[in-house]
Amino acid sequence: MGAPMKRRILACVVALGLAPGTFVRSEPAPPDYTSPVIVTELAIEKASSGPLTLEGAWVLESENDHFGGYSALIAWHEDEFLAANDAGRLMHLPRLDRGKAPPELDAFLNFARADKMHVDIESLTFDPQAGEVWAGLEWAQEIIRFSPRLQKRADIRPAEMKDWGGNSGPEAMVRLADGRFVIIEERAKSDGLHDALLFESDPTDGTAPMRFTYKGVRGFRPSDAAVLPDGRLLVLLRRLSLALPPRFETMLVTANPDEIERETVLSSRVLARLDTAFPAENYEGLAVTQDGDGQLSLWLISDDNFASYQRTILLKLGWDVSGRRQARQKARK
Repeated sequence: MGAPMKRRILACVVALGLAPGTFVRSEPAPPDYTSPVIVTELAIEKASSGPLTLEGAWVLESENDHFGGYSALIAWHEDEFLAANDAGRLMHLPRLDRGKAPPELDAFLNFARADKMHVDIESLTFDPQAGEVWAGLEWAQEIIRFSPRLQKRADIRPAEMKDWGGNSGPEAMVRLADGRFVIIEERAKSDGLHDALLFESDPTDGTAPMRFTYKGVRGFRPSDAAVLPDGRLLVLLRRLSLALPPRFETMLVTANPDEIERETVLSSRVLARLDTAFPAENYEGLAVTQDGDGQLSLWLISDDNFASYQRTILLKLGWDVSGRRQARQKARK
């Protein structure tokens, strides 16, 4: 094909692209709030890192407009997780290792029609005794408290969070067993160092927090946190590796909240790094369950960013905290 013909074809393509819909006009599809969530268990191979072992992985898919973008996860009820996403939607997620009940999707109060800057939930935490739930929203830099029936009860935009990054606000939030709250900003103020707050009680009560600095791992950012049975913080870290498609690296670290002091640095210790033996995704939600007899399960859910080339994966990692695994390994040696 000669150069003049190529130029004429290119001109036609450009003209069609700029034309105001004369040739093809399509109506936007109506929202889909009824499609179910399809769960597919992945075939996994043996993998371990530090004290953690890979015990299960599931891919979740749905055409439902409430689905996707999960950034927060809590072990809300027995055998049921609650996940929240960037569009203010919820997923009630049964434990997939204990049954085949389907996940259920729901809009979160009046968030269905609101813009992202008022609904982007990045963190969840809860009081297992009272059943109340707290959500951390970035962009708005807001903390909202909900009743056990997920009805809005109170909200606050702490002054200490007003300068946090628009899309990197309260990414990790936990309620400690003694009623204190720890909130960590995703954005690093320098490599591995993040602004953080300690509230002595419910943040929505207006209690002034203590400022401190959380030290994670250089190059990684906190994406969620949970509390271990011994009181330590378990923090989920991630790092984006630029590629097509992009690849995310994942790390889990621990920290002792009893070491938090005003204007000081809280250091953390690496627990495990999820290398290429583990399903790689953009993990942003973290929950911990106690499965009896010295066994913990760590649950990670990924944020697909509503992108076709990313997946929503639920990952189960086992952790034998009884010490029996180490004893067996020493005996074999």
